[in-house]
Amino acid sequence: MEHGTPLGIGIVGVGGIALSHMAALRTMTSAQLVAVCDVDAARAAEVAHAERCAGYGSVEALLADDAVEAVIVCTPNMTHEALGLQVLAAGKHLLMEKPLAMTPEGARAVADEAAARGLALAVGHSHRFTDQSLAIREVIDAGEIGTPRFVRVVMNGGWIWPGWQAWVLNPELSGGHSLHNGIHIVDLASWWIGEPATSVFSVGQHATSEALEIHDYLVMELGFASGASAVCEISRGERPRSAGYLELTVVGTAGVVSRTWDAEGVLAWTDAGLTAWDIEGSAARVFLRELEAFVAAARSGAEVIPPVSAAIHAVDIAAASEASLREGRTIAIGAPA
Repeated sequence: MEHGTPLGIGIVGVGGIALSHMAALRTMTSAQLVAVCDVDAARAAEVAHAERCAGYGSVEALLADDAVEAVIVCTPNMTHEALGLQVLAAGKHLLMEKPLAMTPEGARAVADEAAARGLALAVGHSHRFTDQSLAIREVIDAGEIGTPRFVRVVMNGGWIWPGWQAWVLNPELSGGHSLHNGIHIVDLASWWIGEPATSVFSVGQHATSEALEIHDYLVMELGFASGASAVCEISRGERPRSAGYLELTVVGTAGVVSRTWDAEGVLAWTDAGLTAWDIEGSAARVFLRELEAFVAAARSGAEVIPPVSAAIHAVDIAAASEASLREGRTIAIGAPA
């Protein structure tokens, strides 16, 4: 289609995270939602009616729609590699919700397919687009704290999954907590340090229950070739369930920048307690920025954010973290793609 017209976007999977993408798309002029699909065809039809777009019960039907120029995949982690390859093979630009794939090999396979076809491939590392993350990056880029040498990221909160049957709690489906939620914060740490991690040592707890198959409390210690280091802590086992705590610190050779929970701008005290991200307010800006960057990449060849190499490296770190949890030792991480 002509670049003066909105980029036609289809969404695969109409669960929770898709709502944030849809909310952002409603405010955009450079892109519009033209189709959705879901394995639950009735649910897809319901969402399609509300969003005034086409609704399909299969990926194949959505990809056959010529109005769909780009696809956002919002499905569980274990589907990402196969769906990513399918979308790209159909000639559609791709925004994959994190992680890019369940394994480093799968991530590289999807990236290679996109490169071979000349298509934009973005990964939904949405924390790169938050107000506080961008502000910290700006301070670093301005040289205000010198060379970053240490990063501490703490994102602790209560239970966010729908129940004990949630696919996220099955490591065979999610890849474990390192890959599902932890991947956000190791990406931030590597981005702020300004180089890829070379090692990871992780420890975890089953904070909610010993019956959990994933570590819902997790600390990942990253090492870097320059001697820099990072401590990344994430929990989904806090009490009460509505609890939330955020700490972001970067220590440089000439100063320190830090942002703590009471000013981080993505949680709100209400009469119902502390509420997490909503699809409005500061979180809406996150997904709007993410989608604007994706549209620019699809339309004009602008660089995706984060670069594909960084998205692959985040999978490398997360996979190594899960190996560290299993083996109880530091795991070396190979050079990024």
